[in-house]
Amino acid sequence: MTDSTYILVLADTHVATLELLPQRLHQLIKDADYVVHCGDFTELRVVEDLRSLAKHFIGVYGNTDAPEVKELLPAEAFIEIHGKKIAVTHPYFGGPPWRLEEELAERYPIADIILFGHTHDACSVHKNGVLLFNPGQGYPMFITQASVGILKVTAEGVEGRISSVDNAVLF
Repeated sequence: MTDSTYILVLADTHVATLELLPQRLHQLIKDADYVVHCGDFTELRVVEDLRSLAKHFIGVYGNTDAPEVKELLPAEAFIEIHGKKIAVTHPYFGGPPWRLEEELAERYPIADIILFGHTHDACSVHKNGVLLFNPGQGYPMFITQASVGILKVTAEGVEGRISSVDNAVLF
């Protein structure tokens, strides 16, 4: 049996408190081995709530985050799980959204996985052996459902999927 680590990936939640997000998300946060938030929490309370619920929490600040969030969290983070190097960012450096995946791959050349937010568009693509993964927006708006990403990381590889919060399961 392979040792697996489950990572819940969030981004662009844009809320003042975690209670404003879908209730299903709270259980996913508690069940995941890691919770990674790719920026735009908006308020410090969301960071604090995630830290208190998650077994392990990694977060970076985004462009709409309060000054307190930007003081607390880095612009980018790096972790290694089962030998896989993971970069986490909210592309604070700006620029046009087209070519973003290529720019991220160039910016983090040693990463096996690049987790990012900012665009609100879900993305799971492989480029030159690197998984570029954006969970989409973490809050529901009009007809767009809140979405999350889930990664299963083993020494053998990575499986990822993006789904609506209401339908998400940890593999």
